[in-house]
Amino acid sequence: MSERVALIGLSGAGKTTVAPLVAARLGCDWIDLDREIARAAGVGPGGGVGGLIRRDGEAAFRAREAETLREALEADRRPRLVVACGAGALSLRENRDRLRARAVTIWLRVTPGIAAERLGTAPEGDRPLLEGDVPETRLQALWEARRDAYEAAATAVVDTEGRTPDEVADRVVAVLREAGWG
Repeated sequence: MSERVALIGLSGAGKTTVAPLVAARLGCDWIDLDREIARAAGVGPGGGVGGLIRRDGEAAFRAREAETLREALEADRRPRLVVACGAGALSLRENRDRLRARAVTIWLRVTPGIAAERLGTAPEGDRPLLEGDVPETRLQALWEARRDAYEAAATAVVDTEGRTPDEVADRVVAVLREAGWG
């Protein structure tokens, strides 16, 4: 069984919040792909992924994302790792294939309406793919476009609605244990 755990799902599913909680329970490291990409690109506070997408375009960002994911899944320096993937990371087939081959991939499932509520407190400009529309409407369109990719890549699904981040992390760890991880 893989020594990598990848959390996937729609923006607002809780991937970045839950990843460090899961890592702490498993006694391993964690990374957030979006933060790692921004750090490596030298984008300072306030710029983040939104700044990169605006500056370089989504295609260039997706290429960086694919390379960062490959490095995270293949790096020997971290024997065990929890990876919080960006919501659109599965838009590239190579990422879906890589996750299926090299990680236990947990889909943190959330409905677009709840995701929009959770993201209501996110700073303006943090999520450029949600700009220009009512967030729930845009999230619904993204969910419909990405749902099949999430399903295809997921080893297991954990519903996040009605659960605290700690409860979601506990459920992720239980799923991993049931699958024989660590």
